[in-house]
Amino acid sequence: MNQYFKPLPVIDDTSSPFWKAAKNKILQLPKCSACNEIRIQFERWCPNCSSERFIWEKLSGEGIVWSHCIFYKKYFNEFEKEIPYNVVLIKLKEGPKIISNLIDIESKYIRVGLPVSVYFEDVTNEITLIKFKSIKT
Repeated sequence: MNQYFKPLPVIDDTSSPFWKAAKNKILQLPKCSACNEIRIQFERWCPNCSSERFIWEKLSGEGIVWSHCIFYKKYFNEFEKEIPYNVVLIKLKEGPKIISNLIDIESKYIRVGLPVSVYFEDVTNEITLIKFKSIKT
């Protein structure tokens, strides 16, 4: 595996189940046991009902582009070679929205409503990032 020079997530006790699942090519998020809200935040309390009870829910990995933008300016030195690059907000089939990148499409073809599926990118021996690819229709 090549060296990875971009920023990596900080994994702690609350986020480690997410990253362990990603390493195993599974997308999972916390689901509140009280109100069934699936959330992207790895916080102790549900932002919808404040319950502390939750389970980890395996998700389909399917969704649509909810919003998107293209970065033409260098904000971080580590991303300089990728300019321009896309940043997308994906609305997952199960409801929550996740920020990521599309890996297989020219920026000019990205559009709101574009169907996508999860893609797991192994960037180090410990970290697998969640990205998305367009579903060819």
